[in-house]
Amino acid sequence: MEQKEIRLNAGKRKSLTNDYRRHEENQPSQEKEDFFDSREKATEAITSAFATMKDVVERRFELADIFGDRSLTHYQKKYNTVDAIGTDSCFFMKVLDKKILDSHGDEEDKQNHFSFELDGGFDSANYRRYGSSNHGKNFAYSMYREDMKKVGLNPDCNIESDITNAENGNDSYSRRSNPYLAQCRNDNHAWLQGGQGGTNLYDEWKGKYQLHIIGTGGCRSRAIPCNDLEYAKFDMMHQAKADVVLKHTKWIQTIVAKVKRFEQGIKQMTKFSQVEKFAKHSKVNWQISPEILADKIGMDIVISIDDLADSIESIGKPKETKEEKIKARLAYEQWQQSSRLAS
Repeated sequence: MEQKEIRLNAGKRKSLTNDYRRHEENQPSQEKEDFFDSREKATEAITSAFATMKDVVERRFELADIFGDRSLTHYQKKYNTVDAIGTDSCFFMKVLDKKILDSHGDEEDKQNHFSFELDGGFDSANYRRYGSSNHGKNFAYSMYREDMKKVGLNPDCNIESDITNAENGNDSYSRRSNPYLAQCRNDNHAWLQGGQGGTNLYDEWKGKYQLHIIGTGGCRSRAIPCNDLEYAKFDMMHQAKADVVLKHTKWIQTIVAKVKRFEQGIKQMTKFSQVEKFAKHSKVNWQISPEILADKIGMDIVISIDDLADSIESIGKPKETKEEKIKARLAYEQWQQSSRLAS
């Protein structure tokens, strides 16, 4: 087989760029390690905060009043007009006898929502900049990034959009009107809801982190008292969740920067052999995807003259050798002689 030099085109450059990103995402780095470590710490912080939340909520809403012989549960079942108890995974906490100063220097209560839902908000004093409508989704994307990538989704879409918008100076309207971003978000949301035959992760988190409460109005109508140390533990959960998003963002920013630099380089390359030389560099060690190599080989191989001649000659019945011809002739003469004797 004789292989000719392969020239790059837009399609091959795009396939190679996508594969190079896959390579970079699989490489160890400090940013990647920090991201993975932040997810472990967030899981621990959520578990610890929920244990504390359970103590606080059950101190406020005693289980005897919910499940006792003559409890609210009893009357709620007996009278369908009674709607006094329920379950929730989001709690509005308030520190008693504790004030803090707002941005104007005025005193205000130390209080906040603390959600244990997968896409729950995590605003706190040090993380206000994550207060967009999608910041809860960003945590979900970060926690399930690998699973989402496996089914062809883009859990990095919000980060990539922010990078592009910052580079182009786009306003908030441009961000909202991005069709690709909107499609990515819709697809991600559908998967988190259990699409593609999976588990509804929103429901799973809500079921795992829910407690019985008395009072079915909005969260603010049933502010739950806690002390300053308990509040601090809840706030640590917010900070841990925000840190996951922050570390995810920093890692993907490095990935995007590397891929963009590669795109600039591959535009200057004209031959596939140049890409292969780059891939084999000791500082890169990029194993180009077998699918791309198969496409390269399958479309750009020149068959040798001998191979072509042999392949054509093999079509049909094989040619008889001289010995086979003599044997066949003797057998034919023997058959003729037998036929004459028989007649």
